[in-house]
Amino acid sequence: MSKHLRPTIFLFVLVLLASSYTSCELINPEEQIPSFLRIDSFSLSTTVLTEGHPVHQFTDAWVYDNERLLGIYELPAIVPILRSGDANIRIRGGIKLNGQVGSRIPNLFTKDFQATLELFSDSQLHVNPVLPFKTDVSFKWLEDFDGSGISLSQTSASEGVLERKSGTEAFDGQSLKLSINAGELLFECKKVGDPIVLPGEGIPVMIEFTYRCNNEFVFGLFSNIPGGTIQKSIIVLKPSADWNHIYVNLTDVVSSNPNFTGHLPFFGFIKDEDIAGESFVYLDNIRLLH
Repeated sequence: MSKHLRPTIFLFVLVLLASSYTSCELINPEEQIPSFLRIDSFSLSTTVLTEGHPVHQFTDAWVYDNERLLGIYELPAIVPILRSGDANIRIRGGIKLNGQVGSRIPNLFTKDFQATLELFSDSQLHVNPVLPFKTDVSFKWLEDFDGSGISLSQTSASEGVLERKSGTEAFDGQSLKLSINAGELLFECKKVGDPIVLPGEGIPVMIEFTYRCNNEFVFGLFSNIPGGTIQKSIIVLKPSADWNHIYVNLTDVVSSNPNFTGHLPFFGFIKDEDIAGESFVYLDNIRLLH
């Protein structure tokens, strides 16, 4: 090989190596160290007399960075964010509609948490949002069973007993117990007073309540139409030894007939033949809103 070619070949190899190094840098760029947002829980802020007790069952956080959805995170959650510095963060409280895992939605009736937060790489920022109700929410029925009267009464078809309970039997303050004993078959109660007028046309309507039970039970509506009443079961809830708080969608039902003139919620159950003694359902913190 000519001596004059050796420097040229050497230079070509250097250029090739440098080009390869640059290509590797483009394919495998330096990884950015994320910041982390930690969300353990939500709180609900209410005015008790007009919005009910601050009882809730927020299960998820819908997290947005500068209005870009980062994801839906089951609580408690640690949310990675690929940047540091000031960030416009919005967090929506998520619920399981009708208690179903496959129906996770943001609560349409509560405001979002919004703030400009300073994020630091490889560091956790703790945020536990407090969510109030939106100002345009209408509360059509509130019942915590702590007042002088009870807004539920047994129907003529019902057997058993409807009574308030306190102490260890109650969820908070006083709770309502619905029960039937051996030899009895059916319990049914409905809201007293005038039927509740609820909007149709797809406007969101929801009822939420706290419960525990040893017998499955149903929630539904008596809906008035000209010339009669329609009784419709909406959801069946399984026995639960622990207290649960559930959100039940009423939108489709109340929008299904433009002739509805009002609705009365009801709760009922048929005694499970496998339960030898008392069958019972406890209720508390009912909130019907649209």
